[in-house]
Amino acid sequence: MTDSDNSTTLASVTHSRRDRQVSNAYGYFDDSDPAILLQREWLRAEYASHVLCRLQQRLERRVLDAAAPDAMDEKVGYSIACQAEVEAATAALKLQDNLPCIQARSLLGIVAKLEIIAGADRDIDDPTDFPWPHIASVLDDLKKIAGSPPLGRPERSVVQTDCRRYQAMAADMIGLEKQAANLRLGRSSVLRIKAE
Repeated sequence: MTDSDNSTTLASVTHSRRDRQVSNAYGYFDDSDPAILLQREWLRAEYASHVLCRLQQRLERRVLDAAAPDAMDEKVGYSIACQAEVEAATAALKLQDNLPCIQARSLLGIVAKLEIIAGADRDIDDPTDFPWPHIASVLDDLKKIAGSPPLGRPERSVVQTDCRRYQAMAADMIGLEKQAANLRLGRSSVLRIKAE
């Protein structure tokens, strides 16, 4: 019987826990896997969305508690906070939409993609319904083999910068809406004057 090329031994794809920690500590996977970069950006948008949600809830309470003269100022701040939360959530959704277009280059990249999938629907559906326990099980198995992507909670300064950016976008949006409303009111006044 002749030898075939199929008898070659494949390199092992598993790493010891210590090797994974060293790799993660030095960020070898950080910049080389687009799936991990996507997860990092998604987590930033998600975290900013949660921070802005809490801000919006505090401002809502102030609007409800404010006296009539102060209510207008409070409502503007509340409107901006609501829109900023929408902007951050929209940014996270856009990143989720990019997930199928991103090819993971490592097992950690696959873990990152599954983390986004599991995290995106965690608040919407019942986490005990199919397929969530199954996906969580696969994700846990992969983490035991490959480790976790080298991610953590974004730094406070990063979150503040992101929140200010979403608030600026919201303020622009609110300002444009007010201008449009004023234009509509102005046009109707002009039409009434011409009709008289």
